[in-house]
This record gives sequence, C-alpha cells and structure tokens, in this order.
Amino acid sequence: MDYFQVSSRLEKYLRVIEEETGLPVKILQSPDLGITGARAAFNYHPDYTVVVLNSSQPRLSEDLERSVAHEATHGYILHKLGYCRAVFTEKASEDVKKKANVLFSIVEDLAVNRIIQENGFPPFGSEYLPMLKKEIEVAKAGETEGEKFYSQFTSDLEFEDIIMVSRYILAWGFLRYYPLAPEIRVILQKFLEVYSKAYPHHYPHAAQVKEIILQNDVFTAQGECRAMQKIMKLWGFAGMVKPVSTRDVRF
Repeated sequence: MDYFQVSSRLEKYLRVIEEETGLPVKILQSPDLGITGARAAFNYHPDYTVVVLNSSQPRLSEDLERSVAHEATHGYILHKLGYCRAVFTEKASEDVKKKANVLFSIVEDLAVNRIIQENGFPPFGSEYLPMLKKEIEVAKAGETEGEKFYSQFTSDLEFEDIIMVSRYILAWGFLRYYPLAPEIRVILQKFLEVYSKAYPHHYPHAAQVKEIILQNDVFTAQGECRAMQKIMKLWGFAGMVKPVSTRDVRF
C-alpha cells in the first residue's frame, strides 16, 4: 500500500492470525466499499483473510492500524473460532445481502473489538467519540432531526434503521463489556439515554437486538450463531439468509 506501512506491532498480530487460521492475510484497496462512509471492510474468502481499505479516505496511521487489525479479526473469529457468516439463498436480493451482512457485523463487532483491545489496539478509532458527541446533540433535537442526520448514509429507510440500531448496540456494547476510562463511559451512557428517548421508532428494534445478545453469549461461536438466527428472523430475512459456521459449530 502506498500510503500505509505496517508497524511491527500490527505485523506480529497479523502473523498470529495467519498461524491460527492457516490462511494468509491480504490487505487490498478500493475506492468504494459499497456503504457510504465505510473506511474498511472484511471480505469473506475461503482461502484468505481479506481486508479492504477505502483508498479514497486517508486516515491517521493509528486508525489504519486499528482498522486492519479489526477487519483481520473478523476473519479470525470466522476461520479459527467458527463464528457464523451469512449464506444466502437464490431468492436473496443484493439489498438483502447488504443489510444482512451489516446486521452480522453489528454482533461480530462486539467480539472483534474486545479481542483487538486485549491485543493492544484501541477498541474504536479517533473519530468515534467526536461522532458520538455529535449524535447526542442531534438526538436531543428529536427523531425527525435524527433520521435526517442518519439519512446522509443511505436513502433506504430500512437500512437507515439498521444503521441507527448499530450505533446503539455499539455504544451499549462498549459500556457493558469493555474496560474504558470513566469519562468515556459518561459519553456512552449519555448517548444511550438520549437515544432511548429520542427515537421511539428505532429504539424498540435496538432493544430487541440487545435482548437477543443478552440471551446468547455472542463471545462464543455457538452464541453468535444462535443470535444471528433470531436477528435474521426479526428483520424478516430468515428465509433468505442462513447463519453457517466455517467449523461446523453446533448451535
């Protein structure tokens, strides 16, 4: 990559992932990852752990390091730990595939971010807390302003709902499962409070996903697979999407 040099810390971490999974890590670039604002992505491949960085959005080296570690860890939990990925039937549209993959990422990220934190990488990038503070102010203005804010990422109302749910679950997960500084926890708690009051048409979905996560240990492959079955049913995708483990995990 012409704008990113892998540090010894990241090189060591990626080497461990390669050794544990038996698959080489490939870091690629693309000017479009398919979702507005996306800066990095994991692409499933049976023979590689593929990390794709958005070449049109340069980032601070520390954030790039974290992004590569994060996306490579998605490969680790699939190929080594047996987490489930989305497998689609023939009747699944490209729209359903995109939405289902984001829903899978919402749950996977809880485990992925904790793993990278345990390995010395920040659980979130430098842009996360400033964005969260902005989202707090937007939420205070009410649901109409909130929906207008999140519509910058998509014109699809269902996908907008998924994005809004993802923001709640990410913040809730950080607060519940991660060791974080007190001042960060205050910001996370404030976001959750204003969100639950400001978004009566979106918070119920977020609360349902949260309850599914609480009932199933998503820090294990079995729990994640069971949770994804229920979340696919919640969104009406059950007949088009099947959670499948790469290691025949029973769930």
